[in-house]
Amino acid sequence: MTGRPYRRRGRGVQARFLVRELPGITVTAAEDGVRDAERRGSLADTARRAAERALAEAGRGYLGGRLELRAHGGGARGRDSLHRAAGRAAALAVTATLRGDDTQVSVRATRHFR
Repeated sequence: MTGRPYRRRGRGVQARFLVRELPGITVTAAEDGVRDAERRGSLADTARRAAERALAEAGRGYLGGRLELRAHGGGARGRDSLHRAAGRAAALAVTATLRGDDTQVSVRATRHFR
């Protein structure tokens, strides 16, 4: 067998941020596990706002960058948890980049009960 065996993945988000001198954040959202284009766009908007907020809080609001976002898992029930995970992953990727750490961050989407 030449292919990799199927491995079930939980819900989560991977993010990578590359800084640039021009202001503004470009989000590239992969469609891995998130089939609906509208949902991909809303995840990208959530991540973009979180990255802009992280840059502003670090006093680097004049910078911009490219945020690569990959969400896996999902479904209607996991939408809110994926949005929270996208925001956390974007903020962590931005702060890791500003510190000079590894720029690829993975965040597991957890479900919060009220």
